[in-house]
Formats: sequence, structure tokens, C-alpha cells
Amino acid sequence: MVDSYLRQRSSKDWKKSEKHGAGEWLAERWTSVALIVLGGWALWSAFGLMGNGYEAALAFVKAPVNAGLMALTFIITVWHTHMGLNANVLDYFPNSRFLKLLNLLFCLVLLAAALGGLFLAFKA
Repeated sequence: MVDSYLRQRSSKDWKKSEKHGAGEWLAERWTSVALIVLGGWALWSAFGLMGNGYEAALAFVKAPVNAGLMALTFIITVWHTHMGLNANVLDYFPNSRFLKLLNLLFCLVLLAAALGGLFLAFKA
């Protein structure tokens, strides 16, 4: 049954990523690898801060290396989220410019909130 269905479809029916499909696929994979590494760092740091209180956490965030790694984690997470949501929008609503714009605005607001919170914690 599946074979007959596939034979009836022409090559024009299949979605093709002629210009950027492989690049997006690689970017999603590399951001995944980066998030595994950064997530491990975040878990290790959180485990080390457990039970030390608010002042220790604030001192941790104020350290430039830690603040930079947290900012990098936020940026890569939002970029990865944007690529994933965009892939879903393109799969289910390929001609919807509104959903693509909504995805972009959502991710920009998310990034602004995350980096804004980090900035306020760094300046505290």
C-alpha cells in the first residue's frame, strides 16, 4: 500500500531544500552539541551552588566568565528554539508569513528577557 502511494507521487510533490537545508540541519546539530556542553556546565554550577544562598549565587553571576557562559547559553538556546519552531512552521504552514514573524518575535522577546535578567543580576 505504501509503495503504490509513493509511486503515484511525483518529484514535484516532495519538499526540497535546494539552498539551505543542509546548513540548517548542521546548525541545529551544532547548537544541540553546544547546549549539551553548556547544560552540563550549568548543572555542575548549580550543584556547586546548592545550599550556599542568594549571595553566593549573585557572586557567581557577577563573575565575568560565568556571566558570559550564561549569556552564551541563552543565545544558543534561543537560536536553537527559533530554528526548531521555524522548521515546524515550515512543515505544517509553509506559506504562513505571519507564523514565521510570530516565531521571530517570540524568540527575540525571549532573548531580551533572558539577557535583560542576566544584565540586571550582573549590575546588582
